[in-house]
Amino acid sequence: MTILDQPQPQTQSQPIVYASFGERFAARLIDGLILVLPSLFVPFIVPWLYYALQEGSERGATVGKRAMGIRVVSEAGQTIGFGTATGRFFGNFLNLFSLCIGYFLMLFNARSQCLHDLITQTMVIKDNPVMHRQQTNQVRSQKRSWTSKLSPSETHFVEINAEGGRHWHRSVTGEHINDFTLWQLTDGMVDFSAEFGTAAFEEMKQYAEQIMRSRA
Repeated sequence: MTILDQPQPQTQSQPIVYASFGERFAARLIDGLILVLPSLFVPFIVPWLYYALQEGSERGATVGKRAMGIRVVSEAGQTIGFGTATGRFFGNFLNLFSLCIGYFLMLFNARSQCLHDLITQTMVIKDNPVMHRQQTNQVRSQKRSWTSKLSPSETHFVEINAEGGRHWHRSVTGEHINDFTLWQLTDGMVDFSAEFGTAAFEEMKQYAEQIMRSRA
């Protein structure tokens, strides 16, 4: 039997939408046009700072990406920072060395990630500032928990909040506690369907996705 210990007000669920190949290509063209003249005077440095400073900011997008309504986030749905944005910039050279095959990898994976996205564990998604502001106040301070009593001597307990999740397993052998990240849950790297049932496990995943969207 699974019990939802802390019911929360329902919010409208809007799944993450990944940027399309066309949107990313158009954003790249816009950024390229902006960088043509500055790069002639200060090559390499200007493009690096252009991408790293803008994609590493809270907005997570260059001028081209903002024009196309897309942004860069980590696989956990957070802003990536200057260091990771720098890694993305240098990772683009690997795409060029692979005869641009690295760019087309986005057509063959679930998160639409190019080679430099996979290396830096980032993704490019549709930007929805209004949704982000609405969900931030509703989700960040919340937490939800589930309890499953499989037998008189065996109980499972899962709690999820903005920082991640924790799984308690109490049995005759003692208590075991394991922490996990939101991304591990949504990506199927941890699975509680056997302990809580499929429906409750899907609720956990959906709630984790909701938190991640609010932080993007």
